[in-house]
Amino acid sequence: MTARIWKFLLLALLLLPTPFALAGPLNLTGRILDSNGRPVGGAEVYVFDSANTKRPADYISEKSGSDGHYQLALPSGRYWTMAIQRQGEARVGPLGPTDRFSGEPLLFEGGDDKQVVNDFTIISLKEAALRNRKRNEELIKVTGRIFDPSGAPVAGAYAMADPSPKGQLPLYLSTWSEADGLYTLFLPKGRIFLGVSRVFPPDSDYHLDREADFSDDAVGEDLLAPPVTEKGSAPATGER
Repeated sequence: MTARIWKFLLLALLLLPTPFALAGPLNLTGRILDSNGRPVGGAEVYVFDSANTKRPADYISEKSGSDGHYQLALPSGRYWTMAIQRQGEARVGPLGPTDRFSGEPLLFEGGDDKQVVNDFTIISLKEAALRNRKRNEELIKVTGRIFDPSGAPVAGAYAMADPSPKGQLPLYLSTWSEADGLYTLFLPKGRIFLGVSRVFPPDSDYHLDREADFSDDAVGEDLLAPPVTEKGSAPATGER
């Protein structure tokens, strides 16, 4: 084989796209567990090199084994991580109603020849809502229906609420709305902002534009879902 061919092959290897996992001196490892502390197989750890996690991950681990163990080699650096178990085949995109996730991204920084151990506990949106309810017996129950701009009920969306109309992720989330658009939120008493999103996590530019003040359980708090765009989502809204 001539020297020119060798040089061509070397250049081709250098220009190959980076796969999900890139070998490096930093070894990220640990276990992925459910809310009862049981190991979860088939989950993945998503790694981002910036705090913007509403985009494709820079690295994704192989799926965890039946013992919940995962491992991923990374270059030295600062990373934000989360664990996700998807029920479908897709590895990217918004989470579905049956997918489980570990919540807010976990920040860590690793240097050369260092092993970082991070365990993750993953839960579904429904589990998160129930856990939020149990955490505070003073929470009140708010129910209503989610409609689209034409007045038709929306299934598979979720209501969300937060003391602030804008943030990285709302504090309170409903489970996915039923076929008739019905949702349930458990909220603290007082002033709060409401909205709706068709995807999870909500778009980074979401805005909760329905302001309410609750002193007791509330029924019939209907919300308006954002229109479906070419990407399947739009900024969250709560006006109706």
